[in-house]
Amino acid sequence: MHIIRQKGYVMNVKGVIFDFDGTIVKSTINFKKIKEEILKEAKKNNLKIPDKNLPILELLEGVKRQNRKFYFLGHRILKQLEIKASEKTEPQKGVVELLKRLKKEGIKVGIITRNCRDAVESVIRKFNIPYDVLLTRDDVKKVKPDSFHITECLKLMGLSKKDVFLVGDHIFDVRAGKKTGIVSIGLKNDYISENDFLKEGADLVIEDIEEVEYITGTKGFKTGKIPNRFLRYLLTRYTSGKDDKNILISPGVGIDCAIFKVSDKVIFAKADPITLTSRDIGFYLVNINVNDISVMGGIPLYLLTALLFPEGTTFCDIEYVFSQISNECKRFGIKWIGGHTEIVSGIKTPVSVGFLTGEKIKRLKKRRIRAGDKIFLVKEIGIEGVSIIAREKYYELKKNFSVRYIERVKNSVISPGISVFNEAKMLWENFDIKYIHDPTEGGISTALYEMSEANNIGLLIYPEKLRFYPPVVKFCKIFNLDPMGIISSGCIIGIVGEKEENELLTFCKRERIKIEIIGKVIDRKGVWYIKNGTIYQLPTFTRDEINRL
Repeated sequence: MHIIRQKGYVMNVKGVIFDFDGTIVKSTINFKKIKEEILKEAKKNNLKIPDKNLPILELLEGVKRQNRKFYFLGHRILKQLEIKASEKTEPQKGVVELLKRLKKEGIKVGIITRNCRDAVESVIRKFNIPYDVLLTRDDVKKVKPDSFHITECLKLMGLSKKDVFLVGDHIFDVRAGKKTGIVSIGLKNDYISENDFLKEGADLVIEDIEEVEYITGTKGFKTGKIPNRFLRYLLTRYTSGKDDKNILISPGVGIDCAIFKVSDKVIFAKADPITLTSRDIGFYLVNINVNDISVMGGIPLYLLTALLFPEGTTFCDIEYVFSQISNECKRFGIKWIGGHTEIVSGIKTPVSVGFLTGEKIKRLKKRRIRAGDKIFLVKEIGIEGVSIIAREKYYELKKNFSVRYIERVKNSVISPGISVFNEAKMLWENFDIKYIHDPTEGGISTALYEMSEANNIGLLIYPEKLRFYPPVVKFCKIFNLDPMGIISSGCIIGIVGEKEENELLTFCKRERIKIEIIGKVIDRKGVWYIKNGTIYQLPTFTRDEINRL
């Protein structure tokens, strides 16, 4: 079943409306050149153009009353150049196959465009692009961003707005969709950023046209975290926070735990599962949840657990998990107060989920993050990931390393350890930290992008300053993994004011805390680094590298 939520209820997705140029096909139209040609003709005719910054169709509409002859001349120039450009137009990669798959699933395809019909139809015929409804500017009284364009398409598709969503690469697409009241999705491109679409009110921004299949439900996600753009959509649409003064930290990408008030008491709360390893899940369960509470400035207090074991699990195995959880709770002073335990059919490895609550370390003040603030890294990257590799690929590693070395790496979750509780607590107690985050799935790269998104800031990273736990570099090389994208509990990244940099470094040196300044906050959104004088985006990972094992 293909479902989408619209205004509080769930419906079948029965249709998708697509923009054409830049969405279904690569745009080859040079609108700037076309406008120049039209303005040149206007000058010849001594016409006054009210606003030269208007889009071409709106510009021509503005001079229609002045000079209908020029209005038709302008449209003729526009059409000629559109048809000429269409000769070089090609579909976006994979889009024809995508549309075929949607239609095969019974999902109707609508296409709306400000382009002329002759140009669009020539491309559709040439590449056999499937569709159910096509509405060009020649077919409607008003084009997008007017909602009329969409409402007419819905009529011809025989669908209501709650059954359809719209995808386009321009602000006009999102604007028209929001006016109509349908879910509106921006397609990220070189000209319009994700942030631009979100400001316009886009419900979701996708990076590739084929991601439409995730939204229609015709394709599922791979193992690992849900991509941030989809998670943001779900959190924004379905969770609470913005309208409740007792919720101090609302759900969001890059937010490690919730913070809320009950009466006058501030509560920290975190729920996290253990999924990437089946060994020592009790140890991981407590430590991972404690990390997320502590990096937000909290002290863990009470734990609830849900422990699911596959059929055939022995009592001894279950007791071992219980003993691990109990021992780790005692280490952090946590009260384990209950939960649920069950043997479940249909799973192959144990699944453990923890719900941990806590209280604040000290009075937390929301500090404004500014360009020039410093980004720091505490401890080393890849400790958790390399321990998993050592456990899962033990016999293969024996070909290159001694048993003693591999055993040491296996135990790296204990020493140097994946817990960052002590380090986070000391930083919060002694400094006005602006933000701390705990790199987990997706590694240091994903964590930096989450930091950028959570605070709506840009980051410039110094790659040479990223300190990796030495075994992770060696093991990743053997298995062709990128240590930038490997699960990395055991380190933390954070932001501190530029003026506090030296004091922070001196403090950490005195307390024997490993720390590096790995970058700074910049005005340019995203996560960047400089190589040979050229700025590049830090690599992204759609799933954790450990999954490739």
